[in-house]
Amino acid sequence: MLLRRYSKKFLLYASVIVVLLWTLAPLYFLLITSLKQYVGTITFPLSWLANPFTWQNYAVMFTNYTQDSISYRFLHALLNSLIASSATTILNLVLGSAAAYVLSRARMRGKNIITMIFLASNLLPTVALIIPFYVLTVTYLSGWNLYDTNTLLVIVYSSFSLGLVIWIMRGYFDSIPAELEEAARVDGASRIVSLLRIILPLTAPGLLATGLLTFLTSWDNFVLPLVLAPDSHAYNLPFFIYSLNGQYLHLNNEIAAGGLLSAIPPIIIVILFGRYIVSGMTAGAVKG
Repeated sequence: MLLRRYSKKFLLYASVIVVLLWTLAPLYFLLITSLKQYVGTITFPLSWLANPFTWQNYAVMFTNYTQDSISYRFLHALLNSLIASSATTILNLVLGSAAAYVLSRARMRGKNIITMIFLASNLLPTVALIIPFYVLTVTYLSGWNLYDTNTLLVIVYSSFSLGLVIWIMRGYFDSIPAELEEAARVDGASRIVSLLRIILPLTAPGLLATGLLTFLTSWDNFVLPLVLAPDSHAYNLPFFIYSLNGQYLHLNNEIAAGGLLSAIPPIIIVILFGRYIVSGMTAGAVKG
């Protein structure tokens, strides 16, 4: 019995170590590549140590700020990513919460079908819809000058994440007794006031979870900016990293540095708010 118990623990810890190595090895390789000189990234066999060691790949992202320089493009892409991701998150929370509240409280037929239709939009692959989005933008909406703008990216990002927000938030609204709103209405509060002051504070975990998921999804998006914002106006961080690849030169060390820098905000968000994402998703799924 004792041998069997220790064998199970050994297998458990060994499995955890294997998974950790499998997960962290690419990140470690990315880190040491970002600390190498360019020559060290093209020699064979590749070294698992950064020798010689250099911070130049990170410094180039913030120094020599001139037109079309790497630092200019990196900071411009960083700003675009922040604008597009933040605007998408706010828009999804406002529209998604309003739609979820109506689907939860309104007496209407087919509410579940409508919710599933919204959720089905998240099941469609991005590459299946990107060509229709492109044709619609450059052909039928050409007079609106949406192509290669953050506005277009916010609209497209929202179309892919709004269904998930509605589904999760409806689960939270369904879990809140309608008697709370009725009591507030008796005290003279309007439906809007009761929603803002009573219902939404109770759904804060769901709002935080859906907001973080929306932000992370928008931050990491690459395919949509590649087709809808390929010029110098609205490209984001993933597209900037891709642009460091050229026909004759692959700046592997700077690509690794840019990748790590672009990963810092999502890592911070997951470390600080990861438990809210998990609890929010679980609660929304169970209560919905």
